[in-house]
Amino acid sequence: MTMTPAVVGPKARPEAPVLRLPRSEQGMQTERERIANELARELHDQVAQSLTGLLVQTEVFMREQQSQPDVVDQLAFVRTTVREVLNDLRQILCDLRGEPGLANSLVPALMQGLFPTYQMRTGMKVSLWASPSWPASLPPETSIHIYRIIQEALTNAHKHGGATNVQVALKASTERLVVSIRDDGRGIAWLDEQKPIGMGLVGMRERAALTGGVLTIRSRPLAGTTITVSIPTEALRWSPKHVLPAS
Repeated sequence: MTMTPAVVGPKARPEAPVLRLPRSEQGMQTERERIANELARELHDQVAQSLTGLLVQTEVFMREQQSQPDVVDQLAFVRTTVREVLNDLRQILCDLRGEPGLANSLVPALMQGLFPTYQMRTGMKVSLWASPSWPASLPPETSIHIYRIIQEALTNAHKHGGATNVQVALKASTERLVVSIRDDGRGIAWLDEQKPIGMGLVGMRERAALTGGVLTIRSRPLAGTTITVSIPTEALRWSPKHVLPAS
């Protein structure tokens, strides 16, 4: 005997092009936004102001120590580090407040901010190739996760791989976005030895998953490392900016 599934409720409609949140989830989202905004205010009023004060004091001390070049050089490094932390904090504040941040400026943020900073601090050459089809804008959270993955990959390439060159590529097709970071370092030995992965790599994989994508690592001793993030374009449809309340 063949069983015919019963249809209960209103006549089925075609799937909507947007995700509609249940009202209970709307309340949870509102509470999350309230907490995020409160945290952003505290970070701005306390941490950001303290870092700004430290930056000012460092610059004053540099002027007072002009007769000691070694001290000035060390203070210049401190100043650069504080500026980087401030820039990172500003981006975190944008994230918490739901502001555009990197959404419309991922490539400029890499080329004008992240890459020159790493080159200046480490001497490591970083290059970027972006396909003409790479989107001019992305969901804010997607851009942020991609930026942080690249940032962590650069840190690993320098700190653990001893790399001198890193090539970053941003590719896009109708099916997926692909981000690859390839370095010429010594490779990651634990991939062959099956040792536990580091927290930085765990964080990158988590960020990739949050975009709806997958992160893979290819590495051989003395042959460099390639980190690839593949994000289906279908996943980009679920950006919060496309979420509508239930009617």
